[in-house]
Amino acid sequence: MSRIYPKGGRVDSSNYMPQIFWNAGCQMVSLNYQTPDLAMQLNQGKFEYNGSFGYLLKPDFMRRPDRMFDPFSETPVDGVIAATCSVQVFSGQFLSDKKIGTYVEVDMYGLPTDTIRKEFRTRMIMNNGLNPVYSEEPFVFRKVILPDLAVLRIAVYDDNNKLIGQRILPLDGLQAGYRHISLRNECNKPLSLPTVFCNIVLKTYVPDGFGAIVDALSDPKKFLSITEKRADQMRAMGIETSDIADVPNDSSKNDKKGKVNQVKANVTPQSSSELRQNSTSGQGIGNEAKKDTAALVPQVNIDDLKQMKTYIKLTKKQQKDLNVLKKKHAKDHSAMQKSHCTHVDKIVAQHDKEKLSYEKLLDKAIKKKGCQWLFQIFTCTTLLVVPVPVPVTWFTSQHLARYQVCIRAGTSDLVSTTVGTSHLVDTRTGINGSVWHQDRYQYSILVHSVCTTILSIPVKEIVAQHTKEWSEMINSHSVEEQEIQDQHLDQQCEHLRKLLFSVQEQQTLQLKLIHDRQSKEMRANQAKTSMENSKAISQDKSIKNKAERERRVRELNSSNTKKFLEERKRLAMKQSKEMDQLVKAQHVQIENLEKQNEQAKEMQQMVKLEAEMGRRPATVV
Repeated sequence: MSRIYPKGGRVDSSNYMPQIFWNAGCQMVSLNYQTPDLAMQLNQGKFEYNGSFGYLLKPDFMRRPDRMFDPFSETPVDGVIAATCSVQVFSGQFLSDKKIGTYVEVDMYGLPTDTIRKEFRTRMIMNNGLNPVYSEEPFVFRKVILPDLAVLRIAVYDDNNKLIGQRILPLDGLQAGYRHISLRNECNKPLSLPTVFCNIVLKTYVPDGFGAIVDALSDPKKFLSITEKRADQMRAMGIETSDIADVPNDSSKNDKKGKVNQVKANVTPQSSSELRQNSTSGQGIGNEAKKDTAALVPQVNIDDLKQMKTYIKLTKKQQKDLNVLKKKHAKDHSAMQKSHCTHVDKIVAQHDKEKLSYEKLLDKAIKKKGCQWLFQIFTCTTLLVVPVPVPVTWFTSQHLARYQVCIRAGTSDLVSTTVGTSHLVDTRTGINGSVWHQDRYQYSILVHSVCTTILSIPVKEIVAQHTKEWSEMINSHSVEEQEIQDQHLDQQCEHLRKLLFSVQEQQTLQLKLIHDRQSKEMRANQAKTSMENSKAISQDKSIKNKAERERRVRELNSSNTKKFLEERKRLAMKQSKEMDQLVKAQHVQIENLEKQNEQAKEMQQMVKLEAEMGRRPATVV
C-alpha cells in the first residue's frame, strides 16, 4: 500500500493516471468522479469486467516473492510471453446523425514501453457521421511486453476533435476476429447505436528473422511440402542442394542496401540471428582465449627451470667454488704428505747415522777381543772357533733376532740368559772365568745398546701420529665439502623457487593482459553492433513515424544493454575460472617443487651419513 499527495500547484480537479500505479502493483482506490477525464475512463474500463467493484489481482509474476519486476524494462519479462496486437478499422456505424467529419484513434496503455498514444489514427471522412468507411491499413502494436497490464482504447472524434465515443478494452480479455465494438461516452456509459467495425489480430510476439521458423513449427507439413517442392524444382534445373554453398558475408560489403537489409534483420531484441551472431563471436573469443590460455599456462617442469640461464650460471659458479675448494684440499694433502715423508726420512737418516757409529764401535771391539768372543756372546754357548772374521752387520742382525725372542719370552736380562756360570775357563786360551764374564758382560751391553737403538725407532708412534693427522685432515675436508654442498643445495632450491614464482607472475600478468584484450575486443564489437543496428533502424523505410523509430531505438538499446551485460558477465565468469585454474595449477607446481627439494635434501643427508659411517683411520705411505 502506498499513499500519494496532490501536486502543490494543482488548481484543477484532474485525476492521477492509474496506469502508472498499476504498473507498480498499486490500485487507485480514490478518484475524482466529477471529472470524466482519460484517467477515469481507464479506471472504469479496467474494472468494467469486474462488475465495477472490488479489487483485481495483480499478475502472477508480480505476486511472486522471488521475482523483481522492473516496470521500465524495454525487454520481455522472464516467464511472460509478449504479444503482438493488430487492429484494422474498416468502418463506423451510427456515429452521429449530423453530417460531420469523423476519424478513429487507436491507443495502447500499459508499461511505459507498451504505451503508444496519438500515433495510430484513420483518415478523416468528411460529411458522413452515419456510416463512414475508413479502410485503413492495420495498426500494429508490434510488441506488447506485458499483455496483462495493457489496455486498448478506441476513440472516435469529430472534425472539431470532440469525443464522440470511446471504448477501453483490456488486452488480456480481448478476442481476435472481426468485431463490432460498441462505444461508451466520457462517463463510460453505453451508447445505444454507435459501433466501430474492426478486425483484431492477436499473436505471440515473434522477433524478426524467426518468422520462417515459427511458420515451419506451426505447420510442419506445409513447410516440408514447400521444401520438397523447391528441391524438385532445383533438380529439374540440374542443381543439387549439396552443390549450393553458403554465401560469405563479405560478398555484401559492396552492396550497401543488401548490408542494411542484412543488419535490419538483426535489429530486433531477442532475435535469433543476433543471438547466434553474438554467440558465435563469443565462441570465437572463447576459443581464442582457450588457445591463448593453453599456450600461456603449460605445466612448468623442474627440468625446464633448470635449463634457464640464471640457474645454469648459478650451478657453474657453485661448481667453480667446489673445484677451488678441492684444489685447496689437494694442496693440503700434498703438503701433509710431503711433511710426513720428510719426517720419516729424517728419522731414517738419524737411525742410519747412529747405527753406523755403533758399528764402528763394534768393529773396534772385535779387533781388540776377537770374533770368537763376540760370536759366543750372541750364541750363548761354549766358545767356538770362528775361522774367518764375521762382519758386524751379521752380529747385529743375529743379536737383534735373539733379543726379540728374549723379549717375547719375557726375559729382560739378556746377560743372565747368555752368560752361563761365572767360573768358566776357556780351554783354548786359558782365560779365567771371571775375566771372561766381565768382558762378555761389557760386549753384551754394547751389542744390546746397538739393538736397543735399532728398536727404539718410534715407527709405530710416527705411523699413529701420521694416521691421526691425515684422518683429521680428511675428515675436516669432507665436512667442508659437505657443508658447501649443503649450501649449494639450499641456494639451488631457493633459486628454483624464485624462478618458479617469477614464471608464475609472468603467467598471471600475461593472462590478465589476454583477459583485458578480450574485454576490450568484446566492448568494441558490442559498440560496433549497437551502431550498426541503430543505423539500420534509422535507414529502415518500413518505420514511418518518428515515435516508432525512437521506440525501436529504445528497445534496441535496452535489449543490447541486457545482452551485452550478460555477455560480459559470462566472459568475466570464464576469465575468473581460468584465473582460478591457473592459481590452482601454480599451487600444484609449488608443491611439486617443494617435494623435489625435500627429496634432494634427504638424498644429500643420506650421502653425508654414508660418508660419516665410511670414515676410518688412514695414512699415505
